[in-house]
Amino acid sequence: MIKNLKKISVVILIIFLSSLLYSAEKSSSDYDDIFANQKIEKDDFYTIIVEPSKKEIQEQNNIFFEEVKQKKLEILRKKQNEIEKKESAKNQVISQKEKQKAELAKKKQTLKNNSNVIKNENKIDDQKTNQKIEKTENKSTENKSNQMTQKPIQKKSEPTKKNQKEDFQNSQVERFEEDFNNQEIKEKNEEQEMDFSIQLRKKFINCGMDFKGIKYVWGGKTPNPGFDCSGFVTYTAKKSLDLDIQGNAQDIYNQTTPVTLSEAQPGDLIFFKGDTDTRITHVGIYLGKNSEGNDFGKQNLFLNAASAGPRTGIVISGLNENYWKKTYYGCGRLLPSI
Repeated sequence: MIKNLKKISVVILIIFLSSLLYSAEKSSSDYDDIFANQKIEKDDFYTIIVEPSKKEIQEQNNIFFEEVKQKKLEILRKKQNEIEKKESAKNQVISQKEKQKAELAKKKQTLKNNSNVIKNENKIDDQKTNQKIEKTENKSTENKSNQMTQKPIQKKSEPTKKNQKEDFQNSQVERFEEDFNNQEIKEKNEEQEMDFSIQLRKKFINCGMDFKGIKYVWGGKTPNPGFDCSGFVTYTAKKSLDLDIQGNAQDIYNQTTPVTLSEAQPGDLIFFKGDTDTRITHVGIYLGKNSEGNDFGKQNLFLNAASAGPRTGIVISGLNENYWKKTYYGCGRLLPSI
């Protein structure tokens, strides 16, 4: 009996310890720390004395956003020129149509006047005919009989080429007007969407920069006590844009649209994965190209929560640093493209 109880107790203890281990492993999978499984080597990081300030980041992003906007506006201008050409063609059609209407009205009036003249001439002819009838009654009877048997042949009116051409021109005018209105609405919407996206990206980056210097805390989801990398990104997205994204770095990546580094725009996300990692273990906010007014030089920058290295907590890092270069995985788009 006692032996059986001992066996049962051992089994229960093993199950309990296994459940604790499983919970710990599951819990740890919700957190991120790319430094945990990667060895830091000499010269993996630059010696940074001066980081870019929030103002510098804003200035360099304003230049980037303006350049992208101007390129898109140039495309819109080309489209507008095409619309103006169509509008000019439409006006020519309308002018031709009005001219044809005026000519048609003039012809109708001429025909009406000619009809009145013919009626008067017919009256005179009728009087002469009546006089002849009185002189030659037998002959007039025969003529009258012939006139009664002969019926005028009436031809069915068919649409003339001129009417067909006018109908075609009318349909052209209507189509031009519809195309013009639709294109104008589309271009206004495109420009508004572009400005809206720029504002979203600025808010996201500016909010993240406000947390620069907050310490790293494994599993941290708030400024106090601190952030890990995924906690930093999810909190910033919620605070700045009321955007809910959940989970660890891998989960966040799964919620984005992958883009290449050359396609990445400030406000996109950047992801990292070590050689021994089974999933993506680090995420940051892509800041764009450096303005070169600091120790980073010309390279791509990102804002992230680092747990190790010469600088920890919420810091700006450079993609040319050896550690980030060898662990770089890709970029993802969370916000609308400019």
